[in-house]
Amino acid sequence: MKSFIYLFVMLMFSFGFHLDKTAKDKKLVYKNTKVILNVDDYICSEDQWVYIHDYKGWISGNEHGFLDSAFIAKGQHQVELNFKIPCAVSAKLTFSKNGPLQLGFMAEQDSCLILNIDESSPYINIDCCIKAVQGTLHNFIYEMMQEEKRFRNKIQLYAENNQTDSIRILSDHYLQQLKKCMDETTEPVVVYECFAIIKHVIPGVNTSELFPKYASKFDWYPSLRSFYDRSAVVPPSEEARKSSARYGELRKERMRYTPLNKDLGSRLDLTFEDANGQKIATKDISTPYIFVDFWASWCKPCRKEIPNLKEAVAKYKDDLTIYAVSLDNKREAWQKAIKEDSTQEFLQVIGTLRNESPTQLLRQLEIQTIPANFLLDKERRIVAKDLRGEQLMQTLDSLINKSSKTTKSVKV
Repeated sequence: MKSFIYLFVMLMFSFGFHLDKTAKDKKLVYKNTKVILNVDDYICSEDQWVYIHDYKGWISGNEHGFLDSAFIAKGQHQVELNFKIPCAVSAKLTFSKNGPLQLGFMAEQDSCLILNIDESSPYINIDCCIKAVQGTLHNFIYEMMQEEKRFRNKIQLYAENNQTDSIRILSDHYLQQLKKCMDETTEPVVVYECFAIIKHVIPGVNTSELFPKYASKFDWYPSLRSFYDRSAVVPPSEEARKSSARYGELRKERMRYTPLNKDLGSRLDLTFEDANGQKIATKDISTPYIFVDFWASWCKPCRKEIPNLKEAVAKYKDDLTIYAVSLDNKREAWQKAIKEDSTQEFLQVIGTLRNESPTQLLRQLEIQTIPANFLLDKERRIVAKDLRGEQLMQTLDSLINKSSKTTKSVKV
């Protein structure tokens, strides 16, 4: 418990928060801020745009707006965005093609925030869930979010063991630290984050007096009032409505894809990554036939089919490759299942990104249920699909024997 309290105190002093007695008389002055994004090969694998947007809490909780945008050229590993803000803001990053759809961060006036964004960055997370290379306020809120997770875990553990006194004591200590944070901060976004934790995480807190007290400290920031006074939620302006609509279109465009033709006879070219991040394409596989198997570590029927696949490979090792596409979100579970089933002889690839979202190609395939599979011939056309048990061996026997007879007749 002492370490729990000590962390909050040290974070607040290291950040240099102090009480702003003139907050009510604050005159909004817009100042520059800079955000630098370092992106990996996945993010810059093709041309795209990145946007910074969010709700302008100093106007209202409904006033959505874009703060800046920047073009990322293919192969460009760093991009810089600049905008002006009247106070520290909580904002979101949205990439138009590859990368997070919505990733939260904090930006301050007269500062430079530096973030590393890669394939493992969360697809959607509105909190400060990744630590910044540079960014004092962002990392302060990041540590708050980590402390919130630890608090949730402890509360859950106490609840499972019916330790009601421990829940009460821990909750009270946590609430006191959040109050201290709100007393000393000069930024309304910090109070906003504390309000959110108190309202949604700490059980049984009477906020009827608490919230108005701290909201009055920043009466020029109306978003805080929305926590306890619904009349404070004013309708968005016409500009904000257009901004929200634009963001909605960005989301739709990001989610839009063209389904692949999976009918018998159609050509299917697939490329997924293996455990080392190497792209493995079906067009580069030399065997005449490829069995594309969609599976997951948690899918019992999928793993039940593995002996049949091994039997097929053993019989037709020169003619058949098993191209196993995992739908696992957790790569550790994927690798564990491969070892448990001894399927290292298969070409093992994965259809999800390191942020646990499906790849664009997997979306295009529209795999609704697993097990699912396709048998491709030497032209990489679908000759059979959804084979189970003896069906696979019977189909291979028929196709390979037919191919063998055709080859012999041609030689004669």
